[in-house]
Amino acid sequence: MASNGSTGTGFFFNFTFEGGKTVPVIITNKHVVNNNQKEEVNFFLHAKNGEMPDDEKLNITFKTDWHFHSDQDLCFCFVAPLFQQIKIAKQKDVYHIPITEELIWDNKKLEELSAIEDVVMVGYPNGLWDQKNNLPLFRKGITSSHPAIDFNNKNVGAVDMACFPGSSGSPIFILNENGYTDKKGTSYLGGKRLIFLGVLFQGPQFNARGEMTIENIPTQQKVSSITPMMINLGYYIKATEILAFKPEIEKFLSQK
Repeated sequence: MASNGSTGTGFFFNFTFEGGKTVPVIITNKHVVNNNQKEEVNFFLHAKNGEMPDDEKLNITFKTDWHFHSDQDLCFCFVAPLFQQIKIAKQKDVYHIPITEELIWDNKKLEELSAIEDVVMVGYPNGLWDQKNNLPLFRKGITSSHPAIDFNNKNVGAVDMACFPGSSGSPIFILNENGYTDKKGTSYLGGKRLIFLGVLFQGPQFNARGEMTIENIPTQQKVSSITPMMINLGYYIKATEILAFKPEIEKFLSQK
């Protein structure tokens, strides 16, 4: 939750460098943090109990530097200071499961996929979540454009899924838990597959006049004389764009 009360989604991601060094970050959209590189954000997290999440909920306000992507609606912040802040305040570690680089496929690898694949998205649609257990919500859909093809803009794809305010910054995955078939028709019965496709950031809307516009997925509901109506399509920034942050992080590490 940002300083103006708007709600969006961020997720943990681990960058890996030579020598096995891992750098954890939180990734979201620039517009989720109000395009403010000094935005203060309230995070909803879990304490860690052994290898499982604890019942204690951690709602922590954290002011940090957000590092902006040069072209795409993406940004990240280093998460180690947040972990340290919670450790000092609560004497507990944060339970988290990061997305890793191994889950990202480049366009050449994505060509192995079919045009229509099952996808899931994790986030906070309309600012809703399981407040009792401090957990996000899952949505399910299909790809609307082939994952290897750029949809209108470079490194952007489309999904057929309900994408409501609060879903900005949500990670989107191809998830197959009980088998799948590749585009050559080869079936993998019982096979499991998880691919990190990208980050939701935009979607087409109709207004009450029947005009279609392309808007960033809002971070909050607003009263408007022109009512926006979602058409269950969303645009995502391909996950490979996240790797563009690596040189900046590597430079930061070399200066420490």
